[in-house]
Amino acid sequence: MFEIEILPREKTGTKASKRYRKEGFVPVEIYGRGEENIHGLVRKSDLLKILHKTHGESLVINGKINGKPLPIIIKDIQTHPITEEILHLDFQMIHAGEEIEIEVPVVIVGEAPGVKAGGVLEVLTKTLTVKTLPVNIPPHIEIDISNLKVGQAIHVKDIQTKDFKILDDPETVVVVVVGSKGESQETGETAQ
Repeated sequence: MFEIEILPREKTGTKASKRYRKEGFVPVEIYGRGEENIHGLVRKSDLLKILHKTHGESLVINGKINGKPLPIIIKDIQTHPITEEILHLDFQMIHAGEEIEIEVPVVIVGEAPGVKAGGVLEVLTKTLTVKTLPVNIPPHIEIDISNLKVGQAIHVKDIQTKDFKILDDPETVVVVVVGSKGESQETGETAQ
């Protein structure tokens, strides 16, 4: 499990946040159900190490605030639109036995026969929202495209799940193989 130290943040607001960022910290907000929000700071270098190692996967992090453990998960990362510098982070407190909703990245595995036949693979959904207990949060959701032919798609309803529920619309297309330009194709078929 990854660990990160959270320091109390004394001042809030744009001016204070800019100063904290110049000093190498990222302002964070930690919230949970029924608890008072915590305004904190994390060292930018510590945060970048975790983000680099997790590759954007959704994982429980062991936060430490004033020496006390605080299980958390990243809910939102706000970045600068041009520099992509991390400006602010939202964490959600994790409580054993309480289900949470969280976005989980989609990972494509396998090779589609439709691509080998000249089609183009289009990933239309990069994350899915799941509801589950913290211990069952999948780091990512694998989508196997080994059976996809040109004109076939995988929808949310086609994804097999265990220990978690996908909250997105069952008809949402996650991935599809389309024909190359000028090629006629059937659409609307789903992978078996």
